[in-house]
This record gives sequence, C-alpha cells and structure tokens, in this order.
Amino acid sequence: MQIALCDDQETCHEKIKELITQYKQINSDRTLSLSSFSSGKELINHVDEYGGFDLYILDCIMPEMNGIELGTALRMRDDTGILLYLTTSPDFALDSYRVDAFDYLLKPVDRDLFFKSLDKAYLSFSKIMQEAVAVKTVDSIRMIPVADIRYAERMEKHIDYCLTDNTVIHSTSFNGSFRHAVDELLTHKGMLLVGSSFVVNLSHVTEVTKSDLVLTGNLHVPVPRRMYEAVKKKWVDFWLNGGRYHAF
Repeated sequence: MQIALCDDQETCHEKIKELITQYKQINSDRTLSLSSFSSGKELINHVDEYGGFDLYILDCIMPEMNGIELGTALRMRDDTGILLYLTTSPDFALDSYRVDAFDYLLKPVDRDLFFKSLDKAYLSFSKIMQEAVAVKTVDSIRMIPVADIRYAERMEKHIDYCLTDNTVIHSTSFNGSFRHAVDELLTHKGMLLVGSSFVVNLSHVTEVTKSDLVLTGNLHVPVPRRMYEAVKKKWVDFWLNGGRYHAF
C-alpha cells in the first residue's frame, strides 16, 4: 500500500514515519511505503505527474491550501484513494465528509487509534485491489471497480472502458496484443473476451442474439458468428450458476 503524508510540520513527518515503521514490524506480511510532502501543492504536482496513492494522510491546517481543499483537489484526480485526516483541530471534521474521508484523528497521535485506522485502511485497500482493475490514463492511474465496467473495447492502440454511469475511461496506448493488455481484467469472474476487440461483463448482458450482445443501457457489442454458440453458453452458464463465471 502506497502512502502519502502531507503536513507542513517536520515533527509530524518524523512521528508518522516512526509509527509506520513500528506498524510494519508488527504486520510483516503487509507491504507499505511512505512518501512525504510538506505542502498540498507539492503533493498535487506529484499526483499529476506520477499518479495517485492508496492512502493519503493529510493535515488540515496548512498554509496556501488547507487539508479539505487538498482533499477536494485529490478527489478530482483520484476517486478511490483513502483519505485519513490527522490534525490538531476538530473544526474540520464535518467538512471532511464532503471529500469522503475515511477517518479523522487528532494530534498528538494516539498509537493504538492510528494502528486501528491503518488496519481498516489496509483492509479497504485489499478489497479494492481484489475487485478493481488499474487503468493507466494520460492524467493518472485509475482503480476502476469491476462491477462498474460494462465492457472494454480496443480502439487502435488504446482501450476504452465503458462504465455503468455512461462515462468512458480512455487508457494510454498499450504494446502487444489486446488479449495481453486485458489479462488482468479477464481474471475477474464474469469477464468474457468477445472477438478480438471486446471484453464484456456478463453481469450487464441482458440478451444474446446471433449478431450482438445487448447490455444494460441499451448498448450493443457485436458477436462474431463463429462465437455465437460459445458466447451464449457462457452467458447462460454464468446466470445458472448464480452469476458465478465458469471457464471453458
């Protein structure tokens, strides 16, 4: 789990680094890395250039950009990152809900409370990693919940991910075959490679015809004639088994 700490006080950086080192010693099976930033602007610039983090530990009271403003800016770039506020004032606790904060702790840091928050954050991170795919875009790396993907389509040398909210996420260009590029996506139950240009989420398929798959939102994905019987069997088996995908 990649952690970003943003605080303008050096003493806080030293304390959190010490606590995370202790936490890693207790939980040796968990991989954690810490990157430190002294201002919101510095953190945002890093995210814009290199992508987001799994967990953000943010102070609220900082010059130029306070923690809530920073959280808002991060949410515009990263809608799955976990936000943990660590500050001297309780005044921002209510505002933290506006950016979907995971936890809000007061300084001085209580070791046990901080470790419990890290436990919850790691559990949440693990669930996201199990049920989501990482998609590299021009601006960042997006973690997209598999359940939100209707289908993925090859478009020249990049992939479009069509989501249930009707948005489309454009990946950066990929090397090699489309099949290789979607390997991670195909490991998730219900994901089916259709032809050479589509991966479809069977849980969003409402009908299979001899020419296409009909998906929720009245979307259509073409089915090669030679694959019709196999695709139909996959879809029927998927639902007969309670929505659980069984490989050939």
